[in-house]
Amino acid sequence: MTDNNNNKIMNVPQQVFDLFLKELKEQKVPEVVVARLKKTLIDNEQISVEALMTALFSNDDTGV
Repeated sequence: MTDNNNNKIMNVPQQVFDLFLKELKEQKVPEVVVARLKKTLIDNEQISVEALMTALFSNDDTGV
């Protein structure tokens, strides 16, 4: 498998998360929650239950 193919495979989760976050926005989920989820899932690449719960239920508007 070439490096190019590996990049395509590695980008699949990010593409799924991007679609998920887009749908949340369309469903009127508060922007601050979507931003925290984006930071957790895409920027920090964290998918643990603890990280997701912090992103969803945190009262801190500055992020995770």
